[in-house]
Amino acid sequence: MSRPLSKRVLLATFFRSFLIQGGWNYRSMLGSGFLFCMLPVLRSLRDEDGEFRESLRLHSEHFNAHPYLASIALGSVTRMEADGVDPQEIQRFKTAVRGPLGGLGDALVWAAWLPAASLAGLIAVWGWGSPLLGACVFLAVYNVGHVGLRVWGFSLGLREGPRVGQRLQAAGLPLWTERVRSGGVLLLGVAVGLILA
Repeated sequence: MSRPLSKRVLLATFFRSFLIQGGWNYRSMLGSGFLFCMLPVLRSLRDEDGEFRESLRLHSEHFNAHPYLASIALGSVTRMEADGVDPQEIQRFKTAVRGPLGGLGDALVWAAWLPAASLAGLIAVWGWGSPLLGACVFLAVYNVGHVGLRVWGFSLGLREGPRVGQRLQAAGLPLWTERVRSGGVLLLGVAVGLILA
């Protein structure tokens, strides 16, 4: 990075990503949340008041992606801001990645990981008769996946910057989606077996 950011700024940016949906609205979707996440970076990099205000305006514009995979865009944009990339190029990048991140995230998390984690929790309830254990199993399985995805995404974006798309292709998220779905089908079989037993 041409203008290094402190670990404190990077951690603040990452942890704010857990609140990216807090400012969701119909006008900008995740745009307000994206701006909230970027504030530590912008405060660290912008000296002039006018430049800072323009950055606020640009980062609050429409942005919609899966909230967990938005961390990939967040890491990339953080890197681009630190490298001094032109603001219009950053906007074009955000526009280009929002659709793919939304589609990949919906398929991986909502259609595969969430059902698999839910089935793991139900199996714990049916297998051990404890709703509390079932809730704990669900939360543990789901959160390990979703937090891991956020950490991986932010780190990948920060490391790769605008080249993150090439690395995403190499990561094989569609293959991981199919693996998680297959695991979910296996868990469904176990759940049905427990119900019928």
